[in-house]
Amino acid sequence: MTLLPAPPHRDHWFERVCAGSEMGERVLAHDWAHTPLGPPSTWSTALRTAVGVCLSSRFPMLVVWGPDLVKIYNDGYRQILGSEKHPRALGAPLHEIWPEIWDTIGPMLRGVLDTGEPTWTEHGLLLIDRNGFTEECYFVWSYSALYDDDGVIRGVLDVVTETTREVVAQRRLACLAELRGALVSAEQVTDVCLRATATLARFTADVRTADLYLLVGDAPVLIASNRREDRAGTAPADVAEVATSRQPRTLGRHDGAVPTAERYLMPIGTSRTDVRGVMDVALNPMRPFDETYAEFLGLVGATIGTALENAYRRAVELGQFRAISDTLQAAMLRPASDLPNVAARYVPAAGNLAVGGDWYDVIDLTPGHRGVIVGDCVGHGLDAATAMGQLRAAARAMLLESHDPAATLTALDGFTAAVPGAEFATVVCAVFDRETNVVTYARAGHLPPLVVGRHGTTWLDGSPGAPLGADPSAPRANAVHQCEDEAIVVLYSDGLIEHRGESLDVGFARLADAATELRGLTVQQMADGLLTMLLPEPSRDDVVLVVKQLPTASR
Repeated sequence: MTLLPAPPHRDHWFERVCAGSEMGERVLAHDWAHTPLGPPSTWSTALRTAVGVCLSSRFPMLVVWGPDLVKIYNDGYRQILGSEKHPRALGAPLHEIWPEIWDTIGPMLRGVLDTGEPTWTEHGLLLIDRNGFTEECYFVWSYSALYDDDGVIRGVLDVVTETTREVVAQRRLACLAELRGALVSAEQVTDVCLRATATLARFTADVRTADLYLLVGDAPVLIASNRREDRAGTAPADVAEVATSRQPRTLGRHDGAVPTAERYLMPIGTSRTDVRGVMDVALNPMRPFDETYAEFLGLVGATIGTALENAYRRAVELGQFRAISDTLQAAMLRPASDLPNVAARYVPAAGNLAVGGDWYDVIDLTPGHRGVIVGDCVGHGLDAATAMGQLRAAARAMLLESHDPAATLTALDGFTAAVPGAEFATVVCAVFDRETNVVTYARAGHLPPLVVGRHGTTWLDGSPGAPLGADPSAPRANAVHQCEDEAIVVLYSDGLIEHRGESLDVGFARLADAATELRGLTVQQMADGLLTMLLPEPSRDDVVLVVKQLPTASR
């Protein structure tokens, strides 16, 4: 215990109540004559008694007295003040020490002073700045009136205990329990990733966002994310380094009195399987990044890693993992990356394969024209994925050659005869003129794209041709639509809007309402928002979604 210099005058009662504790020594040495309370020799019996109770208790206590609510506190309460507020809090008005929470505690104190009725708050959240950053803290506390010798309320006794550790521990246990429950029935690797990020999105107090990367070859590829802001389409260098080193990394670390950090990257999976990757977590800036935080994230990573390993073993038992891995790489992980004005998403159906027959492509035809294709092969699994891969390659080549949607679909009609499983695939092909915002499109049995503008929504329901190969002799025709500046065009497969036992018109209306609500966000945010709002969990069908924003036309 550090002994502080003694003041020139001491009272016997004051020495007695201050003896035996570090805060008692500080209270004894404080220059009270220069505070609103005056020298201790002038204190009333009631104040002396309250201070004696406070300093003699090992339970955190605070006495505030007088019109300014001057603070006197004990060793237990000192810990609550952190590194920034002690020792200046001693003898200071309460509102000067806790300005960040005064809107919460001020009215409570005023109520006690005015009425004498005590308060009780259980696990109350207070955002306090006590260690150099705004910190999320929880307390159980009670304010009780302190009566002076004349029977008038002059102060308040605060009996308090911090429960932050308990509250945070309970919510982290709840997160782990829900995560294990969500992953126990996940049968594919991609399903594990999607379920994990979706579950963690409900526990943003500890995992603000989560990106899950898996190694495809030697490169980490983003498989699932609950991030809603813009993100790059390729793994950043720090993710690649963690994938190679298999050592966790902390980014944006701030080593103050209590350390904090912005992101935590940790390896996922083990060398026992070919399924390994990295989880990139955005951390809660209002929680210290301490050993318990790192341990919690380690348990999250271990839970996901175990689920990935189980999914891998199931695939090996089915004799399908090699084909799944190859098809996943070719058909799911290598489509066009997000562009500033184009966002594309693929969500596999629930089942024992993570790939299917839906596809998309975004193709720059000329500096002023961009093509977008969305298609859907009949069926699901590796056969449908194989047909899809061939159709996608053929459609890209034909559109690059002709720049004409109808001509591309006509050529695909002939191509389907030579590709098993390609018959009756549906396709929509659109070419956007960036200078005029005119879209030329043709449909082969596919659902109409949706245009969302400032003045409402429009369905591109022209050119309603039959699915590929259904009637090869029928001519294909283009339809043309003039879009307004900065309009949003949504192209999609039927899994996005179809629900079992429901009219398709209901699904169309649901899509239009959701797209209208999300208009104004970035295309990446809009794509993720549409999936969140429209898809059941888990999806019964593959889903492809392309969201494109048109520029301000030069005309």
